[in-house]
Amino acid sequence: MRILITNDDGIDSVGIIVLAEIFGKDNDIMVVAPSRQRSAFSHAITVSEDISFERLDRPYPAYAISGTPADCSKIAIQHFNTGAPFDLVLSGINNGPNLGTDILYSGTVAAATEGAAQGILAIAVSLQKWNCDEAVYRVAATFLHDHLSRFLALMDGKGILNINYPVTQSARGVRITPSGVNLYNDSFIAGQSPNSLRVQGQPSPHKLNGADTDVELIKQGYVTVTPLSLIRDDRQALAAMKGKHLFD
Repeated sequence: MRILITNDDGIDSVGIIVLAEIFGKDNDIMVVAPSRQRSAFSHAITVSEDISFERLDRPYPAYAISGTPADCSKIAIQHFNTGAPFDLVLSGINNGPNLGTDILYSGTVAAATEGAAQGILAIAVSLQKWNCDEAVYRVAATFLHDHLSRFLALMDGKGILNINYPVTQSARGVRITPSGVNLYNDSFIAGQSPNSLRVQGQPSPHKLNGADTDVELIKQGYVTVTPLSLIRDDRQALAAMKGKHLFD
């Protein structure tokens, strides 16, 4: 397969290096990633300034760019790639989870989503916990590599999968699951320079998640797989609103 590998943690992060090493053994890969940490940039793209880039000396085509995760996918597909079209956009492996409503902020998920917006199958993959040893990334990357054909079969030629891998002695299995809800007790504290702020917060307990959601199932040691869509419509609300005829 021809695979674009990207992320939001940066071109030198352990997750993307391991992913490129394992998938580069038997696939034609290109790596395009931010030149620095770009977590929580969601689907922002750069439109008001130049995007600088550097081609790196690696065993595969690799570019570090100054832009966002979504920029990475966009520029790789529309500019850097002069060969056959990509078959897959693979984003990760993220340092930390992208579960539940956190996918709204995730640059990892956004880089995959931009691939899907360009008509390419896309998978985002993240670890349940932060700052894991390289060996944990290798386990997750090998699992994804060895089961890639199964994941692609689930997609049936379209869409995005958001995969989170548990940090446990041994994953209990795979669960196809809806995304849940994450709440935080966020507050803002003084930043390092005058007139600046920094957000801080911890997860806030709640009872909004069903037992079958990604947020809950990963706690039990399951690999969670959530299909995502480019469509943001609330179809149920849309049908209900159309039925009210308030503006006819």
